[in-house]
Amino acid sequence: MEDLNEPRIRIERILKHSIEKVYEGWTNPNLLMKWYAPEGCTIRFKTIDVKQGGTFHSCISNPEFGDCWVIGEYLQLDRPKKIVQTLVIADENGKAVAPIDAGHDPDWVPKTTLSITLEKMEGNQTRLILEQDVSEKLARKTGAYQSWLSMLDNLENELKGIAMH
Repeated sequence: MEDLNEPRIRIERILKHSIEKVYEGWTNPNLLMKWYAPEGCTIRFKTIDVKQGGTFHSCISNPEFGDCWVIGEYLQLDRPKKIVQTLVIADENGKAVAPIDAGHDPDWVPKTTLSITLEKMEGNQTRLILEQDVSEKLARKTGAYQSWLSMLDNLENELKGIAMH
């Protein structure tokens, strides 16, 4: 079982983009499709409704490990500073399943909460703080931590080509 005394995932990154652009990257489904999967993987959404109380059903496809289905709910959308959502291991039909039944590490938790905090910085930069309520040690063991790092690199690169109106 997961040790609840272990430090939780907390990744801080300075992005060379405005806070509005970074927030848009996390909440615009068309942008999420372009970056919200680790390098070498792809994402697709069966459903996505980005609003407080809205839900999503997504699948990250990994050529090596197969499909990872997730459902979740947007608990808080505070433009442009905060996004809080749940991430629940699911099946293709959108039904929550035990992580081990979905091919995940037996210690992985079925539901986590992801919190994205954005802070405006000088020079049109943004401090992004990603927090997920799961053990960082477990996330490093399963590759989830490394996946977040890869996805944040993807976000940074994707936003370079986006002009904000």
